[in-house]
Amino acid sequence: MPRNKTYAIAVVLTVAVVAGPALAQGVGSHAAKHGASAKAGARGPRGARGPRGLKGAAGQAGPAGATGAPGTSGSSADAFLRTIVVSPSGGDPAANGQLLLSALAGTGGASAATPYLVWVEPGVYDIGSTPLHIPSHVDLQGSGQDVTTVAGEGPVTLVAAAGSELRELSVTDTAGGSSAEAIDTSGGLHDVTATATGGSAATAVLANGPTMPLVNVTATATTGEPGSSARGIDTQNTVRIEGGTYSAFDNAASSQSAALFAESSTFATGATLLATGGSAAYPVDVVGSSVTATIETGTLEGAGGFFVAPGDTLDVGGSQIPGTVASVSGTANCPDDWLADYSTASTDCS
Repeated sequence: MPRNKTYAIAVVLTVAVVAGPALAQGVGSHAAKHGASAKAGARGPRGARGPRGLKGAAGQAGPAGATGAPGTSGSSADAFLRTIVVSPSGGDPAANGQLLLSALAGTGGASAATPYLVWVEPGVYDIGSTPLHIPSHVDLQGSGQDVTTVAGEGPVTLVAAAGSELRELSVTDTAGGSSAEAIDTSGGLHDVTATATGGSAATAVLANGPTMPLVNVTATATTGEPGSSARGIDTQNTVRIEGGTYSAFDNAASSQSAALFAESSTFATGATLLATGGSAAYPVDVVGSSVTATIETGTLEGAGGFFVAPGDTLDVGGSQIPGTVASVSGTANCPDDWLADYSTASTDCS
């Protein structure tokens, strides 16, 4: 073989040996590239959603926002307009009494068109010897007869004008050796306890032409000096009594007691009239001029029986009576009454 051909073959073999791997790689890469350019197949169905991951930690609070504009004023529909609430200052009854006196002084603008209510919280309100005056068109209401007490130590504790009413409280007057009067009213009483304790005289309630009935009143008057007088209720001008208990106790032998001391026409229904002690204890003592006292469905007790002055009339119906007539210079009628032992009473109340 010629020398030149032999050299050419050797060169070709050398190149093949040296370049073989690279040449093979280039051929594979070309084939892969050619395969990648082929069209992709259709998308498969969407897989199910995986479970929710754990909640991450809360981030830091952001900065506070700017203060908003003030809102409009609220409605005053629920505020008291003409109601004054009196609260005790603590355990000092005298200080409480001054608060009550001040509250009543603030009702000067009361009228038929603008009535006031003074509402007193539980406590003892001691006004000393200064009477508590209730103006017209002002009602004084406590929180219950057992928990609200107006106390006084003068001639009279409370004076109520026409067109006023007292409710749900107790009034006391302890005057010691002098005259005591718990309530002097020209208005109404409703669920009130009145207690007067005096030396020479005691009147639990003086009803001077009240403009409203006296309803469910418990009135008690007590005296103890010789020659004294005790009156559960003293009626002046026309008075209507509905229910309640009126009692008079006199602890002196020479004194008198009267549960109802009628100086004017009086009508009472469903009331208990009780008098004890002294030289004469009258459940009813009628002493006015041309006065008629009418008692219906009541309980009347007193050893002295009835006293009816000349020209006056006492009518009692459907009631228990004492069966004793102390003095009837006027007229006493008991058409359908009974005695304490349930025997029938005489029509003349004896």
